[in-house]
Amino acid sequence: MSLLTVLRPATEKDCRFIHNAHLHAVQYTCIRSYDERVLQAWEGLLDEESYRATLSDPSKALWVVEYRGIIQGFFQVDFKEAQLDALYVHPLVHNQGLGTALLRRAEKLAHDAGLSFLKLYASLNSVPFYRLNGYESLGEAVLPLNKTVRAKCELMRKYL
Repeated sequence: MSLLTVLRPATEKDCRFIHNAHLHAVQYTCIRSYDERVLQAWEGLLDEESYRATLSDPSKALWVVEYRGIIQGFFQVDFKEAQLDALYVHPLVHNQGLGTALLRRAEKLAHDAGLSFLKLYASLNSVPFYRLNGYESLGEAVLPLNKTVRAKCELMRKYL
């Protein structure tokens, strides 16, 4: 990670930039693992209000990574559920260490909050990333995206 990288708690004014990184990550990174129907349903769930709701929830944390002055990724942790709800990096800046930096910060926050493990539902394309970072698979899972579309994923966990 270079000096041009900043990792910080998100603010209200970041929500549209978080949404942009999230949308592009789903559209261009997940396309290798999911069909158009799943991607469209997934994209339909993304809106700026969900990030604002997270910001106002004391049991959750929302952080961003700025790279060269632009928000390029984020994570969301739910401390009550001991769960990493989201971690996404804009596909144009993959393999720059941003995802790893975000993940390490999420794990530190979880540990500092007294959690002994962190779980997550990994999209199929992200499973190798989480394995490289010490997460173990607990098995296949399916998440409903709407009334008719479900996405295959993998439930994973790491002891902190």
